[in-house]
Amino acid sequence: MFQKFVIIAAWASILALAFATLTHVGFVYSIYYKLAPLLMRPGMRIYAHFEHVIAFAVFGALFAFAYPKRLMFACSIVFISAVALEYLQTLTPDRHGTLIDAFEKIVGGALGIFATRAILWFTRHRRQFQN
Repeated sequence: MFQKFVIIAAWASILALAFATLTHVGFVYSIYYKLAPLLMRPGMRIYAHFEHVIAFAVFGALFAFAYPKRLMFACSIVFISAVALEYLQTLTPDRHGTLIDAFEKIVGGALGIFATRAILWFTRHRRQFQN
């Protein structure tokens, strides 16, 4: 049951990321202005860098948890999604996709996948460390 929930959450996260990436830029600014007081008012560009990495780290972690035995599938989905969303951003009138943004998203996805793989490895081998 939990595995199905994680799979649904992973695929739903693609939709959420696509919406946030391709929607009108005003949506992104509205989220920034709501979160800025809580985050000690970082600059918009710094916020965007962290947002890319954190969002795709969660995205990568969800896919790594959803498909723990299919690492290449999870990596492919995450990395192709990062590049495809940046490319699709160039087709919108008020957004622009850049290689730096794509790189940030790929690094974030890789960090999420790596962290999940480490968590899964340590939970499986916990008994060896206890003895």
